[in-house]
Formats: sequence, structure tokens, C-alpha cells
Amino acid sequence: MTVDLSINLQRDASAATVARRAAERFFAGALDRRGLSDLALVVSELVTNAVVHGRGAITLKLQRDGEIARGEIVDEGGGFEREIRERGPDDVGGRGLMIVESLSSRWGVYEGTTHVWFELDPGGTDLELTKPELGGKPAS
Repeated sequence: MTVDLSINLQRDASAATVARRAAERFFAGALDRRGLSDLALVVSELVTNAVVHGRGAITLKLQRDGEIARGEIVDEGGGFEREIRERGPDDVGGRGLMIVESLSSRWGVYEGTTHVWFELDPGGTDLELTKPELGGKPAS
């Protein structure tokens, strides 16, 4: 990946906020409001995972290709479990990868590492939204 922005993050509670703000600044003007929001959430979730589950230095790398946002989060941990766990309504936490899966066009992990990549393509992820039809047919 050609890196347009690379940031070394502190391994503390501020890492996700710093990463999210940097991503929003970097992609300002290139993504619409929804795209920026999705990007911020994906970056936050993956950086938080690196802080909570990883080890050593954390690096965020971002690349801009028109409206396509690409990123990587790398730490020095020993591996990554890509399993997306089913969570019940009363479970606290554990939904980060489900969020990444639902917002990203593509994402993955370099095998045997804690090097996670993602891609957000607004043109490839837009859902057809329709107005809900509530109730029965209107009376004539």
C-alpha cells in the first residue's frame, strides 16, 4: 500500500481519538459526511482492538484514492483471531469486528500478524434505502 499518512499512536486510552481525528482531517473534503463517519468508526474500533489486545507500538497508515479510503493498523502482537463472535443483547463489548465487517467494503488480516487492513468504497457500500411502509393500505 502506498502510504499517504502514517501516525505512531500511544498505547493508551487516547489512541482511538487521536487516530479518528487524524483520519477525519486527512479525508476531509474527499469523503461525504457519512463516509467520514464510517471511516472514523472503523478506525476507532481497530485502534481500540490494538490497544486492548495487542502489544508494542501501534501505527495507523492511511491512503486516499478518490473517494476510496484505505487503512492499516499495525501493532507488535503475536497474532490475530479474525473470528467475528455472535453477541447477545446483554453482552458488553465484542462487537468491533462486526462493525468493521458491516461498514468496510473489504477488510482482512495479514496471516499470523496483528496487521489489519480495511477499505471503504462509498460507491460500493451504499444501501438502497426506501421509505418504510407502516400499517396497512390507506383507506380509499
